[in-house]
Amino acid sequence: MRPLAVGFILLLSACAPASEPTTTPAPPPLQAFTTTTVAPLHVEIDDCSSPQVTFSPLCETYELIEEWHVDRPPDPAALAQAALDGLADFETTNIEDPPRALICAIPDPAFGDFCNELGRRVDVSSIPIGAAVEAAVISMTDTGLDPFSYYVPPTQVDSFRSNGVVGGVGILVNATDAVGSTCARVSPICELRIVFVLEDNPGADAGLETDDVIVAIDGEPVEGLGFVEAGSRIAGDGTGEVSLTIDRDGRDLEFSISRDELTVPTVEVRHPAPAVGYIRIPDFESDIPGLVVDGLIALDEEPYTTLVVDLRDNPGGFIDSAIAVMSEFVDGGVILVESDGTDEFEYEAIEGGHAINKRLLVLVNHGTASAAEVMAAALRDTRDAVIIGEATFGKYAIQIVFDLNNGAEFHLAIAHWVSPKGVSVRGGGLIPDHQAALPASMSPSELVDLAMETTG
Repeated sequence: MRPLAVGFILLLSACAPASEPTTTPAPPPLQAFTTTTVAPLHVEIDDCSSPQVTFSPLCETYELIEEWHVDRPPDPAALAQAALDGLADFETTNIEDPPRALICAIPDPAFGDFCNELGRRVDVSSIPIGAAVEAAVISMTDTGLDPFSYYVPPTQVDSFRSNGVVGGVGILVNATDAVGSTCARVSPICELRIVFVLEDNPGADAGLETDDVIVAIDGEPVEGLGFVEAGSRIAGDGTGEVSLTIDRDGRDLEFSISRDELTVPTVEVRHPAPAVGYIRIPDFESDIPGLVVDGLIALDEEPYTTLVVDLRDNPGGFIDSAIAVMSEFVDGGVILVESDGTDEFEYEAIEGGHAINKRLLVLVNHGTASAAEVMAAALRDTRDAVIIGEATFGKYAIQIVFDLNNGAEFHLAIAHWVSPKGVSVRGGGLIPDHQAALPASMSPSELVDLAMETTG
């Protein structure tokens, strides 16, 4: 495509030799001189067929949005404006020598203003092009899409476990407004809140609690940060210390946390009461289905009729793992309905589960999210399971994590889900049949006693 702007050089020169009087020697001629005005940066717009490395994240994420996003086709103008907003907010003390020409690869003509503004800022302020484009991509994906789609830069990929738990500390954070809606950035009306604290890990050991509001990280206010950036600052490189300023019930508290490798909880089974089994499922990572099967087999060594399934603070994980686990409790039939905006897909349970005839009581709280909400809703719809606890997190989207060529990750919502009977957790989470506070300090025996007393 033709350049948007062409540089120019203005040459001004003068040469004025004096006339020679007949009576005096001629003075030496004046030296010729040239005055140069620095040319504006030459900006050239290209498509995404063969982008330079610096523009690859913009091209890749847009292409994935077009192909996979649940609300496709995208609105190019809205995404371009979100990218332009990210560029406007981009600040840095780093500079680099501007190129002679900026070849700006864009996925749609709507991004033309973005290229012009990028060229202007590179020309005027010598901002690094790669970092500026990345800031635009973060803004485009965080603010231009749904609440569950976001870009994780290469330097921040190792800050999170696959289910979103912050590394080194062991907390799940989210930016939510007063009614619990997820926001792209932290603001006075959209606080950075701890969804849950992973037991026996640095955050819990330091005294962090669910519903704590994070005000500052290492003394720097979190206002304006996206939750991905905030989480990566908390995680750091997984070593050293991080200081968090916490608002807890109107009081500002300071916590110093020594980061460490996380201790990941595993499946736990007990017989806390006669004829009652207990199983805690901490997440849906790839090893969980096998551990659940082993746990149910162990429970079968002692006869029982009621099973308490503990999904508190389960942040979710892989949907395939969740389907396999749910199949241990449901003897066939539809357990999940997924819609990608065009078509609906039904997932059915795999027959032959180990606990298909047990009475089910399911424990949940606000930290019960994503695939854990899928499971709780499915067990209530298909097995008449009784849900006890607090309203769940409310993640109604199914994501795929795409690895990008620059080492970044793009978490993209590809579908929305509902339970077999059409129940969605959008706008408030899954509402329990019986409301009850279930703090992390409660033992399995206490949890089972409360569940049995609540349900009779």
